[in-house]
Amino acid sequence: MYPLAKKIKRNSGMAMIVAMMFVLVSMALLGTLTVQIINQHRQQARYTDFRDAFWGVVSAIQESKNSIEFGGNGLVGVVQWQPNFDSNNNPILPSFDDPGVQPRTLESDPSVRYFAVTIPWETDGFDNNGDGVVDDPTEEGMVSIYALAEKNGTVRRVEVITENVDVNVWQNAIFAGAGQAGNVINGNVSIHGSVHILGNNLLPGNPALVVMDLSGTALIHNNYKGIPAILQQMVSPPPQTLYDGEIVQTLFAKLRVKRGLVGISGHAEIGEPNIPGDPYKETMDGVYVNDGWTGNQVIPNGGRGIPRNVFSDNGYDELYDLGNRVPFPMLSDDWREPDGSRVFNPNTGTWYTVEEYFSQVLVGDPDNPNDGIFNGDLTLDARGQKIYWNATTGTFMQGSLPPSLPPADHDYIWFDPDTNVLRINGQIRINGKLIFKGQGNDKTIYYSGKGAILATDDVTIDTNLYTCNNGNPSNITNSFPVNNAIGIMTKTNMYIGNTSQLNIAGAFYAQNMIKISKQTEIMGTIVSNYFDMGSQVPNVYQVPALARNLPYGMIANFPLNALQQVGWRELGLS
Repeated sequence: MYPLAKKIKRNSGMAMIVAMMFVLVSMALLGTLTVQIINQHRQQARYTDFRDAFWGVVSAIQESKNSIEFGGNGLVGVVQWQPNFDSNNNPILPSFDDPGVQPRTLESDPSVRYFAVTIPWETDGFDNNGDGVVDDPTEEGMVSIYALAEKNGTVRRVEVITENVDVNVWQNAIFAGAGQAGNVINGNVSIHGSVHILGNNLLPGNPALVVMDLSGTALIHNNYKGIPAILQQMVSPPPQTLYDGEIVQTLFAKLRVKRGLVGISGHAEIGEPNIPGDPYKETMDGVYVNDGWTGNQVIPNGGRGIPRNVFSDNGYDELYDLGNRVPFPMLSDDWREPDGSRVFNPNTGTWYTVEEYFSQVLVGDPDNPNDGIFNGDLTLDARGQKIYWNATTGTFMQGSLPPSLPPADHDYIWFDPDTNVLRINGQIRINGKLIFKGQGNDKTIYYSGKGAILATDDVTIDTNLYTCNNGNPSNITNSFPVNNAIGIMTKTNMYIGNTSQLNIAGAFYAQNMIKISKQTEIMGTIVSNYFDMGSQVPNVYQVPALARNLPYGMIANFPLNALQQVGWRELGLS
């Protein structure tokens, strides 16, 4: 009996040891599992913080962009900040604890804090673009945005390289608005410079209408190749840029189409293939088309189509990039000074419109809203009579001219058909039509000075319009647009080249339509809701300097900035 009891006792002891070992192993496994669960939870929480902090970065970037576009410094959640750099020329960014930082929080998640600082390239003392020159003109408008966001100690930092671009309507060769009859630009045209088409009259959900149909020899190019010598002589060479390791001339040409298809057929092309060694840039700087492409040079792909003859730095499939930033300018819009500010009208208690301010303040005596208006049609005939109209004094002469030019602060037109010279200064308002007329070998007018004209009725241009310096037709070199530029506006339609092929230089605006009947060469910018280009393929050559040298009084003569993203990188989290 005793041996059996000893055996039972030994077995009980073994069972306890086994049970204890099982408990210990279970506890170890449970502890390991608990640690894994805790770590998983921490990782999940950290990932959630990491993800949520990104939305703070996005908000900081967008708010900084908005600030810069509307003339601010781009600082977000920062009272003051002066850029400093380490030994490697990297910016030393502020932290959330710095006294100058007052971070903002997301409305949807107040635990996410964010701020942003900016460094303008043109004043930072560095050669940011690698062209060997510090703070040179090519860095103008370039801004680095540094956005930081934090949630529960997880910080994300992002650097965004942006370019502050003026997308004003005059920064184009052609700016087209709503269009009519299912079209915006009817007929073929060769364009050297930027094209911006809104196409707002196309019905939503029906983008099948073609807003511009390029065929035959029609084209959009980024250079002055093929320009008539006399027009080339009137302007300075285009600006230069560094492209593919070469310094080349460029018009910074971009194609933007908000609504409607772009047709491209035959030998038509948008941009050209890059040819190393050429002195000018062939490719477009950018193409942004929402609805797609059509024509026999487009490969159907069940979507927006693949155009063959489009050569652009960003390809062909980028969408329209400006949203509602650029509307078509109307004479009923608020008047804007060149700095973008509005002017209060004490008589109405509202802002002056473009037409009101031009007619009541700029023309004639600014204190007399009813003076300085020319009533009736005004014809400037290269084979006709001398014409003099002084809106400041209300003096009109036909057949003769005063012995000397008026003072520089007068608004006037001085036209001498004997010399084919038109002197213009200030602002001219015409309640009626404006007609430039010529015939045969006498169809050229040289104009000197800077002036803006607003006509309530149609404008017809049937003469060459060249610029000259100091009223001397023999001196046209670099005469346009810095010292001499005419701006012509009409509330209705503008007809150019009805009788023969012409060369004209200036800024031209028609609230309804511009029609070009012959193979006219236009140096400058044309702006209208609708264009009828006829069948003889006119040429339009953008002059980049025109937008900064418009005659005072022109519609939409103010910068309209849009900040475009050039590059992006995350600097790491902390």
